[in-house]
Amino acid sequence: MNKKTPLLASLVFFLPFLSLSALDLRLPEEPSSVEVPAVPAAVPDLDALKAEYQEIYSALKVYSSVAYVSPQNSPEFIEASVSGQYLRARLESLGRGISRQSGAAYAGETGRKRGEVSFRVVSELNDVFGFYTQAAMSGAETRGVPIKAGYCQINYVKNNVPFLVQSDGFLKKGEVILTFDDGPGPLTEEVSAAMKAAKAPSVFFVLGSKMGVNGKALVKKTAEDGHAVAVHGYHHATEAGKPFTSLSTAETLRQLGGVSASITAAAGQKPGFFRPPYGIISVEALKAIDSELGLVPVGWTIDTLDWSTKDPDELFEKTVALIAQRGKGIVLMHDIHAQSRTASKRLVKWLAENGYTVVSPERMTKAYRGE
Repeated sequence: MNKKTPLLASLVFFLPFLSLSALDLRLPEEPSSVEVPAVPAAVPDLDALKAEYQEIYSALKVYSSVAYVSPQNSPEFIEASVSGQYLRARLESLGRGISRQSGAAYAGETGRKRGEVSFRVVSELNDVFGFYTQAAMSGAETRGVPIKAGYCQINYVKNNVPFLVQSDGFLKKGEVILTFDDGPGPLTEEVSAAMKAAKAPSVFFVLGSKMGVNGKALVKKTAEDGHAVAVHGYHHATEAGKPFTSLSTAETLRQLGGVSASITAAAGQKPGFFRPPYGIISVEALKAIDSELGLVPVGWTIDTLDWSTKDPDELFEKTVALIAQRGKGIVLMHDIHAQSRTASKRLVKWLAENGYTVVSPERMTKAYRGE
């Protein structure tokens, strides 16, 4: 027998009980245990933020002007309207960033100077919506795919971007349906209460990302006020602001199903309507949303363009002019804008005084289901 065996056996026996220092062993540190100095997040330069704010604001003015002079649902109108909605959200996000850095509210230079759209903004919009490729420049495609005859269809516009086009043929002259997007938020309860007081049942299309504890309470109160709480998306529609066409149909259904479940839990009733952010959605996804989630698609026939101005008087005058011109319609507003809160209160009073009736949103369900 090897005479070293007892010594080795003893070492093996006692090894688990010995400290590393006692054996003078120096093992390499695990990569996860090495402390790496944290790199502070880059803080955008304040002047650069302000310059970007003015660049976005300048482009917003251009798209606002184009939207107001273009026939609603025309390719030019759709491009201007969805671009304007996106840019307004970008502008407000930039404003919040500037305010945090400067410690004061920031509104930028809001004078009515001539606007322009920079190449950088066009590139950003093209990344979001895909409007501005070479194919799109050669002319807009407007072929339509019926979803429900007499109710809605998908039109392919600006480089074959699918856009939900709504009909209001099921409404009689003088009938109006009011809808509000992008809540719940700080103004939702006030808007909801004002619509209830005016006996104007409305549809509030909500975002799941805003349904925290307070958001769920607002949704519950909105439903108690007699309004329909409906699905808009979790984000608008992705976190980066891109429409649902950037997601698969399966991912779209997963997202919307989650929002629908949250609304049901908060409001005590299952939502019945869905409005795609920007009105952009594929035929396949829209049909799947109906068959899998039982949601009626809703577009609009009167876009108030409330993102385009912060002046409630200007918004009110333009809104009633659009309604008077059409004589009826499904009206789109946003309960996240202060100007919309004020204008909507005046609007329901004007509707009552001028012979209009705000009808139940269920009229849309009956029209879509053929009841």
